[in-house]
Amino acid sequence: MLVSFRSRLVILAMPKCASTSLEKALEGTMDIVLRGNPTIKHMRLQHYQRFVLPYLQHLTDEPFEVVSAFREPEDWLHSWWRYRRRDGMQKHQNSTKGLSFEAFVELYLDGGQKPADVGRQSRFVSAERNTIGVDRIFRYDHMDRMVAYLTERLGTEIPLEHHNVSPRAPWIGSKLSARQRDALRASIARDYEIYETIAE
Repeated sequence: MLVSFRSRLVILAMPKCASTSLEKALEGTMDIVLRGNPTIKHMRLQHYQRFVLPYLQHLTDEPFEVVSAFREPEDWLHSWWRYRRRDGMQKHQNSTKGLSFEAFVELYLDGGQKPADVGRQSRFVSAERNTIGVDRIFRYDHMDRMVAYLTERLGTEIPLEHHNVSPRAPWIGSKLSARQRDALRASIARDYEIYETIAE
């Protein structure tokens, strides 16, 4: 999570949505940079509202705008699957080495069993009662629009580079069947709804 006090701006670090790239590009211009431990770095909206917002409100009465990226749901899961296939993960309980994407999605649909315990993007950006609490959401596949917006808000150029990128994967075993795609869409309908209502 990144906070600019001067610009009254909070950028939530949605996992697998260029969060490390944004952190690297903006860390020198932000007043607060939460990094390192994934639970801290990828603080979701409700935790921000509970733990960080009260402190910011103690400092100023002016509101902060909260923004986040959001990825097409199947593509988001595919990135997680590829990320957990990377070298050095073979002996880790979250490794997806030797596990097809279809098998990964089955575990995700079956309650998010390891190594598919990656949560939901919809919960990341939601306030209480499942309402969207983020002020502005950008599609990951149109990251240039998020960068343009942040450039205007922060008044600085953003040299966005690729960091912490999920490795490429072989095509075989990396695609879903129509049945699984339908099951996924039904299971995380809220994620698809949010993604599809974001202005392109």
